[in-house]
Amino acid sequence: MNRILLPISILFALLLAAAGNSQTTNPPTSDAPVGFLNLRTPTLGGTQFWSDVRYVGGWRVQRNANTKLYRLINENDVRFAWGNLAHCDRELDVRIENGTVKRDTGRVVVVLHGLDRAHDSMETMADYLRQHGGYTVINLQYASSCETVDVHAADLRQIIEGLGKQVTEVNFVGHSLGNIVVRHYLGDDVRTQCDRDPRINRMVMLAPPNHGSKMARLLKHSLLFNSIAGKSGAQLGAGWEALEPNLATPDFEFAIIAGGQLTDNDLNNFALRGPDDFTVSLEEARLAGAHDILVRPFLHTTIMLQPEVLESTLRFLQNGYLVSAASRRSQ
Repeated sequence: MNRILLPISILFALLLAAAGNSQTTNPPTSDAPVGFLNLRTPTLGGTQFWSDVRYVGGWRVQRNANTKLYRLINENDVRFAWGNLAHCDRELDVRIENGTVKRDTGRVVVVLHGLDRAHDSMETMADYLRQHGGYTVINLQYASSCETVDVHAADLRQIIEGLGKQVTEVNFVGHSLGNIVVRHYLGDDVRTQCDRDPRINRMVMLAPPNHGSKMARLLKHSLLFNSIAGKSGAQLGAGWEALEPNLATPDFEFAIIAGGQLTDNDLNNFALRGPDDFTVSLEEARLAGAHDILVRPFLHTTIMLQPEVLESTLRFLQNGYLVSAASRRSQ
């Protein structure tokens, strides 16, 4: 009898685990902790459907953009719990209390990827800042195309507010849409008359569409573009006039590293005016109030991987300039 029941039990558990990974189960409506049977299975860490809402010591509580279910994964992207937010929070708190998960400390850099990317696209930057700057790096995952910018900003707020007192400094490095998420987060402070977190120090914007995206506006009727870029992509284009008033210019030191041709003979995107990175033009990247700007002939999709960009980003976070104090170019 046991020989029959054991394989059936294993099969049943695997089916439940698969359901957890696909997130087809309806989300629990109770405010009390509600969790589901969990097998510690590896995940992809987020891709396009998951957003971090809490981050502690490499462990993440994430929300699925489609089902609104939550899960708890560790630094190796293994799922330890899933259910509602209260359940995943409790499971993480237990691990913090017993010492399994260590709270983040010291100087933190929050790194945000761009549209239709995942946090692994920023891992080269994150590793560089850890190894050469000694920072604690929180490389956030958010469902960039599945939610609107205000939702991403609210999730970022939860992450920042969840940092313990042991964190003494908070910096930002954003690629493309990630910068707009930070600016919306800052704009929410202004609108609600909340004091900015005093730990926020500096920010580096990589290829930021600070004035929206002409390419997104040109492609607003494209079914392919809309299916790929999703809600946030539409906001950078046709929805920019509604989005822009919600964005704030940082009131702390920030720098911009933009892609652009250095000579008139260099190949560029004919649909954009002036230097560009083939996705965002230099004029779209500029933002009044920047403490420094650097223009290099790099592509939008790989600018965050370039050694010169890695070095300049760290230099600004540490010293307040991208190349040198003498060459700083304020906007």
